[in-house]
Amino acid sequence: MRERGSERSQGHGPGATASVRGCFMPEQPRGWLRLLVLLTALAASAALPVHAVARVVRVGVYENPPKLFTTSSGRPAGIFIDIIELVAQSEGWRLRYVRGSWAEGLDRLSRGEIDLMPDVAFTSEREARYSFHKTPVLSSWDQVYADKSSGIRSILDLNGQRIAVLGGSVQQEAFTQLAEGYGLKVSIIPRPDYRSAFAAVGDGEAAAVIANNYYGGTHYREFGLENTAVLFNPSALFFAAPKDTDRVLLDAIDKHLLKLKDDPQSAYYGSLAHWIGEKPRVALPPWLLGLGLAIGLIAVLGGVGSVVLKRQVNARTRALSEQHARAVRAN
Repeated sequence: MRERGSERSQGHGPGATASVRGCFMPEQPRGWLRLLVLLTALAASAALPVHAVARVVRVGVYENPPKLFTTSSGRPAGIFIDIIELVAQSEGWRLRYVRGSWAEGLDRLSRGEIDLMPDVAFTSEREARYSFHKTPVLSSWDQVYADKSSGIRSILDLNGQRIAVLGGSVQQEAFTQLAEGYGLKVSIIPRPDYRSAFAAVGDGEAAAVIANNYYGGTHYREFGLENTAVLFNPSALFFAAPKDTDRVLLDAIDKHLLKLKDDPQSAYYGSLAHWIGEKPRVALPPWLLGLGLAIGLIAVLGGVGSVVLKRQVNARTRALSEQHARAVRAN
């Protein structure tokens, strides 16, 4: 009886509970397996490279064709847009364009509301407010455009005149200093964009307008103006970033610009050809230019020497022929 009771106690007592609990043990490895898979997935996602998430780069846009502008469909376009989109595609950036006037763009840049402002001419004053990359996107100069009957032929002809400019531009600053240097008395009429500045001449509000060679060269005929011989202020044009920002964006722009400018078949020169019809200039190294000059000089000297030698041979041949003829007659 004890043995049977012992067996019952083993089958239905505390031992039985342990046996029933034991039947759930296979569930525990499955739970640990799910946890292991979850931890592995989290570790893998944490190990993804940073550039897998596209960096959003805010770029200012204002109206200054063909360097940059907004098309009739509302899309940014122009030389600077072509360049930054090439860089963004290579670097995995996502561009977000912020439209506004020139002055609004610079204000946003100063406040850190945009990451890049295109088409900024480098000056020492701007260097104190913004950061620049090293390789210029374009080189530019400023020019005076006037009505064909204005008679403006030199800087001195601007004395006493009203001159329209893009407000807050490097042209306004440079021309003001230039006029002061020549002792000219001029009235500056700032406008928010180039189109209204050029229209001011047609409307009789100004005698002339000042613009960079890119906008002026492609638009002065549209307003019935002429490009005068008054040129000044050569400038290098860059993308500018907020002061003391990290240089990741600017260094990337420099890296790609160097490669693009070094290849005459690159998209950089394709953009110039498309917007302003400019073909790449092939820069020959100095040693090759020197070698070419030396070879050319040798060829010239060789040609001259050959002519002289030929004349000498012909003269000597004639002399011998005459001497032979006299000898024959004497005999």
